[in-house]
Amino acid sequence: MIPAPHNVVDVATLIRKAASAYRDKIAVTWEGGTLTYAQLQGRIDALATAFARRGVQAGDRVAFALANGPAFIECYLAAVALGAIVVPLNTRFTEREFAFVLGHAEPRVVVGDETTIARIAGLEGRWRANLFADGAPVAGVPAYQTLLAEGRDGPTPRPAIDLTTPAAIIYTSGTTGSPKGVMRSQLAAVMMIVLRMAHMAIDPDTVCLATTPMFHSGGHEFMLLQTLAAGGRIVSARAFDAESIVRLVDRERVTHAFFVPTMAVHLTEAMQRLGTAWPSLELWVSAAAPLPDAVRDKIVSAVPGTELWNCYGLTEGGTLAYLRHGDIRRKAGACVGRPMTGMELRVVDPETGLDRPPNVVGEIICRSPESMSGYWRNPEKSAETIRNGWIFSGDLGYLDDEGLLVLAGRAKDMIITGGENVYAIDVESYLLGSGLVREIAVIGLEHPVWGEAVTAVVVPVTPGASDLDAALDRYARQGLARYKCPKRFVAVPELPKNSVGKVMKDVLKKNHATLYAGDSSPS
Repeated sequence: MIPAPHNVVDVATLIRKAASAYRDKIAVTWEGGTLTYAQLQGRIDALATAFARRGVQAGDRVAFALANGPAFIECYLAAVALGAIVVPLNTRFTEREFAFVLGHAEPRVVVGDETTIARIAGLEGRWRANLFADGAPVAGVPAYQTLLAEGRDGPTPRPAIDLTTPAAIIYTSGTTGSPKGVMRSQLAAVMMIVLRMAHMAIDPDTVCLATTPMFHSGGHEFMLLQTLAAGGRIVSARAFDAESIVRLVDRERVTHAFFVPTMAVHLTEAMQRLGTAWPSLELWVSAAAPLPDAVRDKIVSAVPGTELWNCYGLTEGGTLAYLRHGDIRRKAGACVGRPMTGMELRVVDPETGLDRPPNVVGEIICRSPESMSGYWRNPEKSAETIRNGWIFSGDLGYLDDEGLLVLAGRAKDMIITGGENVYAIDVESYLLGSGLVREIAVIGLEHPVWGEAVTAVVVPVTPGASDLDAALDRYARQGLARYKCPKRFVAVPELPKNSVGKVMKDVLKKNHATLYAGDSSPS
């Protein structure tokens, strides 16, 4: 591993410098109040002292299952200040998932809200940790406030930080097997902060909305840490309710926000009802899922004075590419633009690693200073994913004639029907333009004749419409090759999503696995 430059500071020091420069400025606003930079840094220092007294040292893991708010920020920055490794836990994990991740990471300390800690306390495993509950009391578990009080009367440790060691282990969703722990080094995290600050014009005047879950990489790495390092303000929202968020953005004069496309649909409708165009908002970032053209048009219409970016990234590599506002209207939703600052992108044959020519689909690979250093305790998967310094994403796409990256979906999201390759994102983007559906997920289901059948699971604009299937089929045949047209349309009230708003296609495939059983139709 390449030694870190001696003049690069660690993550906690970046925030500490901002706190020193902007002591009396509000750093965090949330449902329970506000914290100035001086108050926030005081709580971070107290927590770091308490962690150290509980035996936390460099390399130890500190896990936390917390909703958006100051406790998440405090736990993250206190742990990395000690050279410990943070492990953000998805608060929606099942007991099985908690048991796996905790057994795999073996944290020394776990902090969570009262509901989550009560569930974790009942698990049995080889890991042993000090548990602390934020919120209502949990029998036999000390309160988070106890930790804070415990650390206020002593000197805060300031150990030297090895920037090549992990700052965080971020567990992936595990839709293709057990969750994998992505290791982000201190140096990679610092580079992510610095590059984003410059790229996204984040400064002391920035007011950043944090409504996507902070425990996801996009929730804390994308804009949260950068905003604090710049001396800006975080406006934290624990839950997503469209009308509440619309009012919050106006009330707090939010300038930067990150939403997944499914949020955008509800937000633009709520903005229309409430009669606002968010005049304070400077940058709307859409990420974590493809941005359909129809949703893009709704955003542009709803916030005409705001710059819209469509971004593409992955936990292992960071943010790979972005399509800026000037190109948004002339490019389809599957286009995600040019590489972010510091990022190198290629599209290759996944078997040979050779570059694909323009407009030919291949696997997207990347490398940058912010990329992961590997998977925690999984050298085999690390070697499979990182080859000669390049991260093989498992995502499909191509570079167009302008050198812009166009997504074609996950490798596992490609449907092979009758020997033809169909990319789900292509069908989804087209059908959303029909105006007949609010949301759509295209999947491949086992078929006795075709191998896989292209199937569209849709949330209709008008529930119960009697002619929906026929209308969608007519629209599909107008603009899609016959083999790309869905063989069936399945109307549902809502699509299953994970905590960041991504559709869980594995759940849809399981729920509709027998849809074509006994179907021998050649059409």
